[in-house]
Amino acid sequence: MFASLLTIAFAVSTAVAAGTPTELAARATTTVDCTTKFAGILSTNATTAKSFTLNSAGQVAYLGTGTSPLVVQFQQCTSLQKTNQIPNTLNGRLFVPSQGKCIGTTNNANSAAPYYTTLVKCGNGVSQRFRLYKNQNNAISWYGRSTDDGTFFQGGCGQLGYKSNTDGSPIITHTGQQITLECNNKSSFRLTNKAA
Repeated sequence: MFASLLTIAFAVSTAVAAGTPTELAARATTTVDCTTKFAGILSTNATTAKSFTLNSAGQVAYLGTGTSPLVVQFQQCTSLQKTNQIPNTLNGRLFVPSQGKCIGTTNNANSAAPYYTTLVKCGNGVSQRFRLYKNQNNAISWYGRSTDDGTFFQGGCGQLGYKSNTDGSPIITHTGQQITLECNNKSSFRLTNKAA
C-alpha cells in the first residue's frame, strides 16, 4: 500500500514538473471555485477609456499612454457568492494571466481608504474581492470585507473604485503612478478590448 502511494505521489510530481511555465502558472491560480466570465484590458471609466498597467513594483498603475495595457480576467468565484447576493452582480477576483496572480490590496485591514493595489497570490481573500455590476455596463468595484446585508462596509462605503476626477480620469497620489482605491471621488473599472 505504501509503495503504491509513493508511486502515485512520484507520478503526480513528475507530471507537474513536466509542465511549461504557462501551464504551471495556470494550475497554480485556477481553482474549481472560480470561473472566468469576462476578459479584457483593465481600463478607466472615462469618456475615452484609458488603460491601466503594472509598474516595476507589480502595482496597478496609470500612465495615460496606453503602453503595456493590463489584461485581466474577471473570475466569478462560487465561494464569494452570498445567499443574500445583491441583484445583478457577480462576486469574484481580477486574475492577471501574464503574471499568474490576482489584483489585491496591501492594507485591507485598515478601516478607511486609501487602499493600495498590488499583485497577490490568487485565492478568495478579502484583499482581492471585486464585484461586477451587470446593470451598470459591467462596472467593477472592490468591496473587500463588505457584507451584502449591510452590517459592514469596507472603507465606509463598500463599493470602492480608483481615485478619479469627475470625468473618470485617475488621480495619482502615490509613488510609481500606483492607483489607490477610495470611497469618495472614485470611478469603477471597466474591461475594454482596445489599449489607449
